[in-house]
Amino acid sequence: MTRPAALGAPEGLPLRCDQKRDLPTPLPVFSLDPEAGLGPERQLVCAACGQPITTSEARISVGGSHEHTRINPHGYEYRFGCFARAPGCASRGVPSRQSTWFTGYWWHVQECGRCGEHLGWLFFQTDSSFYGLILDRLTEITDPASGTAPS
Repeated sequence: MTRPAALGAPEGLPLRCDQKRDLPTPLPVFSLDPEAGLGPERQLVCAACGQPITTSEARISVGGSHEHTRINPHGYEYRFGCFARAPGCASRGVPSRQSTWFTGYWWHVQECGRCGEHLGWLFFQTDSSFYGLILDRLTEITDPASGTAPS
């Protein structure tokens, strides 16, 4: 299924120059190296192309839960999980704080670093960050060498 490029991006992008000055400084630095931090544990890969995105060990709880369901201003509903790291993701567009689902956090659209599939968002503030990844766009594999899914 082809998704519109703006899917998941609330209204108001791109930011105007006067809005960009409100970004937290310095901006957090995140690795885009798809192999960084991905060991032999269960990997979560892009369901569209198989690119390693994160691991099951990177799952975290935010606001008391790993999984969240939210509806964006365009009416699209997403079920996503929270992860401490997602080195297989790449950022798209510019960060925003409009219509954020987590008070005090900016968000930045994340796509697969290989195929460009929209996978979720990076949520960040000055001293913390996490990834909200759309769970049905990831596949868990137990053996990265063979690409087999858990039984």
